[in-house]
Amino acid sequence: MSFATAPRIYCINPALVSRQGWPALLDHCIALGFDHVLLANALNLGQPPGVEDEPALVELATACSDRGLYLLLDIVLDRVSFDDPLVDVCPHWFESKPLSENMPSAEGPSVVPDSVMHLRMTDSTVQHGVCALWRERLRGLLDAGVAGFVCSAPAAVPVTLWQALMAATRSYCNSVSFLAWTPGSSAPQLDPLTDAGFDAVFCPGAWWDYQATRYVREQDNLIGDATIIAFPETPFGPRLAGQLSLTDVPSRRRASLRALRFAAASGNGILIPMGFELGLTVPLDTVLTPAQYASLCQEAEIDLRDEIQQANRFIVDIGRYFLGAPVALLRSPGSGLALLQRSTRTGLGGQRDDNARLSLLIVVNQDLYQAWQGNVDDIFNHVDGYVAQADLSDWDEGRAAAFSLPQGPLLLEAGEIKLWLARAVPSSVVSVVSVVSVDGGDNRQAA
Repeated sequence: MSFATAPRIYCINPALVSRQGWPALLDHCIALGFDHVLLANALNLGQPPGVEDEPALVELATACSDRGLYLLLDIVLDRVSFDDPLVDVCPHWFESKPLSENMPSAEGPSVVPDSVMHLRMTDSTVQHGVCALWRERLRGLLDAGVAGFVCSAPAAVPVTLWQALMAATRSYCNSVSFLAWTPGSSAPQLDPLTDAGFDAVFCPGAWWDYQATRYVREQDNLIGDATIIAFPETPFGPRLAGQLSLTDVPSRRRASLRALRFAAASGNGILIPMGFELGLTVPLDTVLTPAQYASLCQEAEIDLRDEIQQANRFIVDIGRYFLGAPVALLRSPGSGLALLQRSTRTGLGGQRDDNARLSLLIVVNQDLYQAWQGNVDDIFNHVDGYVAQADLSDWDEGRAAAFSLPQGPLLLEAGEIKLWLARAVPSSVVSVVSVVSVDGGDNRQAA
């Protein structure tokens, strides 16, 4: 099922949630404005993550459905843990077993690299067996109420296997969605997956420095027409604060807000890992008990719950008009500023007309510690064919309450993002606008 609207996904490590804690957590998701929850596979291994038994999964899926939430599961096809029953049942499917001295001890981590068993994915017999195995698994999960699957390491699985598995699963349930976890894959690895049939992919904006062209290039490299979902912080590995080596609360908050708002504005959907709303610095895949995680939340020094509500509301109210619109990185009008543009060929009413084309301009102060000063005219000099329409930077207001775009001097606070809506210059007045511009007039006013 391709996404007709931008998905808003809250990523959960189920090991951090007690069974009695699920209702409150799902209510929390709704309050923040999410419409999907993802049970992440913290071990990145072949067993579907989540609750321990089918009745519990059915109960959770029902609780999600009752709240209007779609339940997603993280799946991994190319590897299992060394003690997975499949290793003994089908030993010929796997590469050589790990050495016993490399297996984890009771005091060690749950999984170490040498305790992972990789399937021989180049063997056609193994491919057919894996496809049949997962076809039955996915049908069982769909029967339990799961709505879709996030496919880890998609490039490690032959495209023909993905095509066969997704076709068989969609014939069983045509509303199922398949999302490919693409961060970490190179363009040559992703090219064969263009026609695999994924509904969505993920773009690692959380790692962008707001300077290099890397983010835009990676969006261009992603799979075909699949929906591109952004995230402000990676679900696994270091949190944003650790990635940027931030220790003080003000800079952590500024960085988190910048990443959140950039993801909301630049993606066609968003994924936010649990704990991001409270600025937690402990990675989501850290081994903790539910009580320990709850204690970290109670001690949190940052609260972004209102801002996440606003970002999700922006995606619903404004972002939907730019669903599928690519991101272009324009020249920065001054040192320390990033300027990006998303354009669509339709107006807010949906009319398809070149004169109704809209652009969302994303203006980012790259510096987390220093304000940026410049001029609005300097920015619009880099936006050909569009005139200003509205300032959407007040995230607590809807489009009906959007402000007129400021004129003249402009100040962006440290780490601030501004969002401006612009519309195409009507073709009938392009020549007039050009004359006014030559004469020194202000060509930013709507014609």
